[in-house]
Amino acid sequence: MKVLMFSWEYPPHMVGGLGQHVFDLSRFLVNQGIEVHVITPSVEGYNEYEFNNLVHIHRVDSPIREAKNFKAGIFKFNSEAIRAAVKLNTQVNGFNLVHAHDWLVAYAGRSIAKIFNLPLVSTIHATEYGRNLGLHNRMQIEINEIEKNLATEADRVICCSNYMQNAICNLFGLMPDDITIIPNGVDSKNLLCLPEDPEFKVNEEDQIVFFIGRLVPEKGVWQLINAFSQVLKSVPNAKLVIAGKGQKKVLEELVKKLGIKNRVFFTGFIRDKERNYVYNKASVAVFPSLYEPFGIVALEAMITNTPVIVGDVGGLSEIIENMDTGIKVKPGDEDELATAIVSILLDDKLANTLKTNALKLVESIYNWEVVAKSTIEVYKQAIFIKQKKYNIE
Repeated sequence: MKVLMFSWEYPPHMVGGLGQHVFDLSRFLVNQGIEVHVITPSVEGYNEYEFNNLVHIHRVDSPIREAKNFKAGIFKFNSEAIRAAVKLNTQVNGFNLVHAHDWLVAYAGRSIAKIFNLPLVSTIHATEYGRNLGLHNRMQIEINEIEKNLATEADRVICCSNYMQNAICNLFGLMPDDITIIPNGVDSKNLLCLPEDPEFKVNEEDQIVFFIGRLVPEKGVWQLINAFSQVLKSVPNAKLVIAGKGQKKVLEELVKKLGIKNRVFFTGFIRDKERNYVYNKASVAVFPSLYEPFGIVALEAMITNTPVIVGDVGGLSEIIENMDTGIKVKPGDEDELATAIVSILLDDKLANTLKTNALKLVESIYNWEVVAKSTIEVYKQAIFIKQKKYNIE
């Protein structure tokens, strides 16, 4: 089977968890005998074509920068992606299926599927409505419509949690049977590789509270910083390490205002091995999201033997069993969040119980080999559906 994937993110261009998902899924699909071609935006310093982990990577359009007109940039990339896909389809003697990841590549995915009459599988990683807790302007309404078209025109839809399945059905009018839930996975080998010489060192006397993710309101970073100012009253040697890109300057101002600048460190974008190093040193990883379709970062923490605290919302709520594999807190409740952090930092028995149970869970359920096999079954279903439609027509 030859599969053409479209993805706005792919290493080294990583914004959220989507890029990591496509990277891992594509190489584990190859391990199952699938030929995978990924079309993704160009990255400065990287070749237009790369054969990496037996995955064919095709980078098109100009290198990604902070676009002045984001909407125009997305349209331009999709146009270039369609042009590249048409050529590529001839070169490989035809694809069997198109797999589009989220609205950013919807135009390209839908177009190529129609041009060559191919089955279309779409993975909806998140929704615009969920990211913004509603639709508040014209741009968000347009994105919601693009998401709806991608979902309704696909032969099969994949999402990562029951929460996302319900959201897609309610927003776009699909039936549950139209959607296959396949949880994300985590690759233990990748997460256990440590840097020989870390870019920044963690002081052994510090108790590290670690957050990694996009620095946007939906991730609950503001609430985490406010809660951390309370944590320091009980655990003065605690240190908050925040990794990721986004509204960093705004958060730095908040830290300064709270007078805790010397106990909070912003890494900015963090490479995999550096991330692993911080997980390895962390006493607790905290992901207090207000909206979260799944939450790969929780799995990363669990596989690195780091106890986790999560917002009791979306996919995170489905991963974690409260006080068994982690602690769940009410989204936005800073007092409850501070109490949970302090309880793990001061109670080694609790921390060890959470770590042990979480590691067993993630090793048994959330592995990429299982994810890849489940995805292939969806591909087969989509091909069957497309053939059935074609025969009827």
